[in-house]
Amino acid sequence: MTHSHRDPLLDVPELSARADGADRPLLDHVALSVRAGAVTAVVGPSGSGKTTLGLAVLGASRAGVRLSGRALLAGTDLLALAPHRRPGARAGLAAHLPQHPETVLDPVRRCGGALTGLAALGHPDRVTRRRAAQDALAAAGLDWETVRRRFPHQLSGGQQQRLALASALVTGARLLVLDEPTSGLDPALATALGRRLRALADEGTGILLLSHDLPLVRAAADHVVVLEYGRCVDHGPAPDVLGAAARTPRHRATRELLAAEAGTGAGIRPAPAAPAPEPRAGIAAEGVVVRHRSGDPLPGPVSLAFPPGGRTALLGPSGSGKTTFGRVLAGLTAPSAGTVRHDGRVLPRRVDRRPAAQRRAVQYVHQSSAASFEHHRPVLPQLADTARLLRHREPSAATAEALSAAAALGLDEELLRRTPARLSGGQLQRCALVRALLARPALLVCDEVTSALDTVSRRRVVEALPELLAPDRTALLFISHDLPAVRALTDDAVLFEAGRCVRRGTVDEVLPAGWRPAPTVRDG
Repeated sequence: MTHSHRDPLLDVPELSARADGADRPLLDHVALSVRAGAVTAVVGPSGSGKTTLGLAVLGASRAGVRLSGRALLAGTDLLALAPHRRPGARAGLAAHLPQHPETVLDPVRRCGGALTGLAALGHPDRVTRRRAAQDALAAAGLDWETVRRRFPHQLSGGQQQRLALASALVTGARLLVLDEPTSGLDPALATALGRRLRALADEGTGILLLSHDLPLVRAAADHVVVLEYGRCVDHGPAPDVLGAAARTPRHRATRELLAAEAGTGAGIRPAPAAPAPEPRAGIAAEGVVVRHRSGDPLPGPVSLAFPPGGRTALLGPSGSGKTTFGRVLAGLTAPSAGTVRHDGRVLPRRVDRRPAAQRRAVQYVHQSSAASFEHHRPVLPQLADTARLLRHREPSAATAEALSAAAALGLDEELLRRTPARLSGGQLQRCALVRALLARPALLVCDEVTSALDTVSRRRVVEALPELLAPDRTALLFISHDLPAVRALTDDAVLFEAGRCVRRGTVDEVLPAGWRPAPTVRDG
């Protein structure tokens, strides 16, 4: 089939997807298009089908998911081809950035070598490959010399996200399918990425943007599609759908997303401060230092205390050591120096050397929640295992606790009976939070736990979390770039820069000036 430059680069007349054994389709006759030089954004609540759609338009799907309909890439209907022929049909034309970057980063190859290898798809000689890799990293906000010798696991979550974006950019693809590209990025980097995506589109690249980040969508998108339960329920030019002065009534799902966004920013009041801490130490880190042969170190020394009921935000740019410090507290990264204490007693540096009572003490919720679940077991028993194994609850009681906590975060039993692959990234993120809460820890470390959430789910978490922490007066360490959630959930803040604690105080006292970007609204 001949493809004209006036035709959409990606044309989806109708596309459906159904999981084996599911009553309801994952995608139900979705239609959209992406033109060269334009950005089409897809928004909607967690579980609405955005990630499934991002794969399906490229003729791909997760195991157990069947696709039907049509998806034309540069005039070629990918779904009309045998599955083994689809990768070749999209090679050089389309690149995909998944929601979880670790799924596309090669854990055994250094970042520089992996990128130059991908650049070979469009660049014949070593010099141009390296230049293409350097340019892709720069466009994603990373420096070649900083990351080229590192392995992906030696990067922070935000750096991994940007490396995955560079991996998509380096191929020179005409179509980019980007699933939550700002997840794990601080506000300044997210704003810069929005400008870069707009520039790429203006240079002729077509972009399908799947995102919960409504300010990013406003800044970059030409057209917006709203998904709910796998159906397109609203669409139109970005200013008409998400702008402040939309001239026509929007669909209920659109109104809910906008209302929840406004509520998260201004309508949710900070939860009342916990009563004065009891006269016990809680969790305390003393003189923590982490040294790596490569990767971002934590020079420190860092000393911080988390008394019962305390709520602390840990802020700082991507790569500043926030995740490393949180992992030290939980025993997932062993410090080179310093100690972590629980009620005055030193905890073993590694979690596998801590008995059950000490493993309970600090619970860490990963930024990338999908990798923390067993893929072949339903989610509900995995959640209940925490109460059963760490608190010795009977199976029925553990399951009841899991269902109760999950319901508070908007997760129903039918969803929890599924395997992890059948949940969205935002649903898995909330499940990981439930699992940690069931340990009833002294300290809950939340690492970007709102990064994969739509505005409605984010607001629900912000409202419910203080109530879930209150019965045991669990202290909270909230590592996040989500400033409205930070303001609503925490009392005190700590700022990290280059692995050191450089400032303490209230959120407004410690925030860098560049972390307060106003949402950018493009003119219609």
